[in-house]
Amino acid sequence: MLFRSVSQSRYGFLRTVSAIRSVETRNKQQVKDLIKKIQSENVVEVEIVNQDIKPLLLEQLQKDATIDQLCSVSRLSQLEVLGHIEELRLLGYDIKQIRYGDVIVYTTNKETTTTFHEFRHYHDVEKVIKIGLISDTHIASRYWQKTYLQMAYHDFKKEGITRVYHCGDITDGMYTNRAGNIYEIYAYGFDEQKDEVVNNYPHEEGIDTYFITGNHDATHMMNGGANIGFAIEKERKDMHYLGHEFAKIWLTEKIDLDLVHPRDGTSYALSYKIQKRIDAMSGGSKPKIMAVGHYHKNFTMFYRNIHALSMASFQAQSPFLRGHGLVSDVGYTILEIKANANGDIIELNTRYKPLYETIKEQY
Repeated sequence: MLFRSVSQSRYGFLRTVSAIRSVETRNKQQVKDLIKKIQSENVVEVEIVNQDIKPLLLEQLQKDATIDQLCSVSRLSQLEVLGHIEELRLLGYDIKQIRYGDVIVYTTNKETTTTFHEFRHYHDVEKVIKIGLISDTHIASRYWQKTYLQMAYHDFKKEGITRVYHCGDITDGMYTNRAGNIYEIYAYGFDEQKDEVVNNYPHEEGIDTYFITGNHDATHMMNGGANIGFAIEKERKDMHYLGHEFAKIWLTEKIDLDLVHPRDGTSYALSYKIQKRIDAMSGGSKPKIMAVGHYHKNFTMFYRNIHALSMASFQAQSPFLRGHGLVSDVGYTILEIKANANGDIIELNTRYKPLYETIKEQY
């Protein structure tokens, strides 16, 4: 495919003058001024031969673009452009439409908002309910404990567990505002980190993993408008994305498990953050069980009739954590629940499996 005579503009897009003129905005004078600036710039030739058009469209979408502008840059019809946009959405990019008067602009959404989805994963109340709980794998970090995560899934398999719940930060993400972050990861950006999860996250026949995303995963949204949860789910049939920072799982009609990944920092007292979160809950919104990621600390308590679990991680102490005086517990939990005929909890047992000696993995 050959593109020629495309006006190169530093104001956001590759635009032709005719495309700019076709845009109706609320401020006509601004459009006239912009056209004048584009006319004064040099016209350059852009040649693309046998290249996937999606990266080009994505580049424009990250700066906002009308459908006419996308068609002009790609030399595709509106139907073809809309088809590529849907394919990008399936790949995990959150592309939304914004209306400015009579003009519709397409753009990648770089905002992260907490979702509140509920799922029914009912168990037979006549048997002991047994599930696996993990959190904060931080895949792509040079400090994530790949070997231990594989060992955990071998253990889940041996225990007869078929469902494992992950409390967020499945990837280490990429913080552009942390100068040292680039030296703590070995896979960079959305595509590389997604591939790391798809290729290296444990897979045991008969086990499905249900996960939420956390603040590290959200950097992919902030950097490029891509939701890595959807992208992982698309390529791994045994991994199911439940939402960002929160999901409610109904294990029976009366036993609900909240998966939570907060955004705040840790505290000196292990119980403080979780206790304050529970204090803020009204009576009707309290779950029976709450598993909380993010803090990398193993801790359990029973407070206001909630069985609360602070989850350990699968990340050894990184330079960032060490620099902030933060310890990272490594381990996983097997949760066993006995329920009565009505589906109420009559006994709950948390079996925490600590992994004391972290492994210096080679990536």
